[in-house]
Amino acid sequence: MTTTMVTKLQLQFKKGEGIHNLKVANFAYVNESATDEDVKAVGDALDKLYAYPLVGVVRNNAIALEA
Repeated sequence: MTTTMVTKLQLQFKKGEGIHNLKVANFAYVNESATDEDVKAVGDALDKLYAYPLVGVVRNNAIALEA
């Protein structure tokens, strides 16, 4: 049995040239019942508040595995 413990939203922005020039913004306390489409829509809306171009919206789910 598994239990979702935490869901987070991560936005990745291109800050400069090269693969290592990313700016990351993390948002905790995302409702675990939110669909992937909902999370993507929120990421796209938050993109407008940042100066850098958005290159990725990532949903991170921490899941507890029971033995």
